[in-house]
Amino acid sequence: MKNKFLILAIFMMISSGCAENSSSLVIVQNQSPETSCTASNTVADNFISHGILDLGAARYNITPQYYGWFVIENNLTSTIESHGIELNNVEIKEAHIDLSLAQAGGTLGSDITQFADYTFVTIPPGETRSVQVNLIPPNVAQRLTISSGQFIEVFAKVQLIGERGGTEIVTNSINFPVTLCYGCLVENIGPCDTATFPEIIEQGHSCNMSQDLKLHCCYDSNSADADNPYRCPAVEGTTTVE
Repeated sequence: MKNKFLILAIFMMISSGCAENSSSLVIVQNQSPETSCTASNTVADNFISHGILDLGAARYNITPQYYGWFVIENNLTSTIESHGIELNNVEIKEAHIDLSLAQAGGTLGSDITQFADYTFVTIPPGETRSVQVNLIPPNVAQRLTISSGQFIEVFAKVQLIGERGGTEIVTNSINFPVTLCYGCLVENIGPCDTATFPEIIEQGHSCNMSQDLKLHCCYDSNSADADNPYRCPAVEGTTTVE
C-alpha cells in the first residue's frame, strides 16, 4: 500500500511539473522596439500581431531578415519568503523556430527551416522581460523567392526554452504570421540630388530596415562606384568628391 501511495505521489509531481511548463512561462505578445534594438520589458500597446518582410531591400544593400521582440511572463511564485532564496528565476536560453514558408521556400528542407536562436535573459517570478528573436535570419531570407507585386504569407512557429534550477521549462508555442513581399516597404525615390523629395521621408524600422515600416532610399550618383550607392533613409544632396 505504501508503494502505491509513493507511486501516486511521484506521478502527481511529474504531472504537475509538465502542466507547469505550459502556463508558468508564457509568450504574451510581440511588440515594437523603441529607438534602438531593445523593447520594453512590460506589456505595451504597440504590439505587432502580423509582420512584413521586404525581400527587395537587398537591392539597396540592406540585409533582409525578420526580428521579433517577445514579451515573456514568468508566472511562478517567488520563494524568497518561504525559502529565504529565490528558486523560481527562469533563465531563457534559446528560441526554437519552425518556419512554414509556403511556395516562397521552394524545396527548403528542415535543416534550413527549423533552427534555434540563442539568447540569455533572466526573468524573476511575477515579472516580464522582452526577448529578441531572429525569426527569419539572413541565411533563410536569401533563399526565398518572390516576384515584385507578389505577397506570400508565411508562419514562424516559436517556442522559448528556459531553465529553472537546472530543470528545463518551456513557453507556449505561437504561430507568428509574416507577409513576404518584394518592394512593398523599401522605395527608391530617385537621385539624391535631383529627385522630388516627399514632404515626409520614411525612416524605416529603427533596428532592421527590411521589416514592418516604410523606408525611403535615394541614389547617390557620386557614390556610383561604392559598395552601396544608396542612402537609406534618403538624404537630399550629393556627397563631396575629393
